[in-house]
Amino acid sequence: MKKSLKIISMFFVAGMVMASCEGPMGPAGADGAKGDKGDKGDPGTPGTTLACAECHNNDDELVAFSAQWSESQHATGGNAAYANRTGCVQCHTHQGFLEYVAEGSAADISVPVNPMQINCYTCHKIHQTYTAADLALTKPGQQTLDVKYNGADVIWNKGNSNQCVACHQERVVSPAPVYDGPDFAITSARIGPHHAPMANLVLGKHPFELPGTAHPTANPHSTASGCLTCHMSTPYGYQAGGHNMGVWYDSHGTETMLMTGCTTCHTNSTTLATLLTALRADVEGKLADLEAQLIAADIYNPATGLAKTGTYKANVTLAYLNYNTVKEDRSKGIHNPGYIKVLLDNSIAEMVEAGFPVPGK
Repeated sequence: MKKSLKIISMFFVAGMVMASCEGPMGPAGADGAKGDKGDKGDPGTPGTTLACAECHNNDDELVAFSAQWSESQHATGGNAAYANRTGCVQCHTHQGFLEYVAEGSAADISVPVNPMQINCYTCHKIHQTYTAADLALTKPGQQTLDVKYNGADVIWNKGNSNQCVACHQERVVSPAPVYDGPDFAITSARIGPHHAPMANLVLGKHPFELPGTAHPTANPHSTASGCLTCHMSTPYGYQAGGHNMGVWYDSHGTETMLMTGCTTCHTNSTTLATLLTALRADVEGKLADLEAQLIAADIYNPATGLAKTGTYKANVTLAYLNYNTVKEDRSKGIHNPGYIKVLLDNSIAEMVEAGFPVPGK
């Protein structure tokens, strides 16, 4: 045993002596030869996460679209908060809309605990295939509007704007007054086609027309692309057009209309501006006249912007519904100039017939 320990000790001492005699490190040697190239990576098979670069690349589109949307009414309007209730969530919240699309009906849609504003995922199938197919719309195809016209279905089929009118259309008024029918009881101050009756007016198929001047059947602003022609035309920064979808923006303190969609037909900008100014003034004047008549009839409360509950002549109620529709359309006649002006003119005439002339005229 003692002999073994002595041998081990000798090796240890020898190691220490050799280590203590080691000189300084020499200079680095030359680089070795390059190794073989590896196989090329998978460029991205459609349907896999390797294809993310189809969208997530150096292209600026996604950044621009997102920034435009962030300034939009869809993003900032607060709709998801104040309308997070049964009967409203299908259009006012992200979760409600997708549930409506999945179920095909708004009958049993749940009210989300954390309501989200309308966003990219509401309208596009984001991150379902991880390819450019993710930009497909969630509710494509022609839309049958909720409200019938003269007893017949109303069809909207205008390209990608079909997605828009899933919500931007009149809601059903039931029961509804009938022309020259019995007096009508308004039981809810919110009676009416609601906030977004655009599709029905663009098509010129609104259910509460009154007799008088014939309503035009043609609309030069009913384009093949529908809403997209003007609302998603070449944008003004993040403030209008594109994925902002608005057409009015602030330019150094002046409310300015985006006309990039209009100029596809109206090539003279000066003439166009004159036409728009005249149309807006005409429609605003007719709305003001009709509003004054409705106030005199005590069916409309200008303080709340809503109807008054009570029982009214059927034709007065129909005139109110027409007023509410044009006011909530908010285009000041642009969506269908001839039709909207006739709708108001006939309503004003009907109010005169009912004993409510325009004050001061």
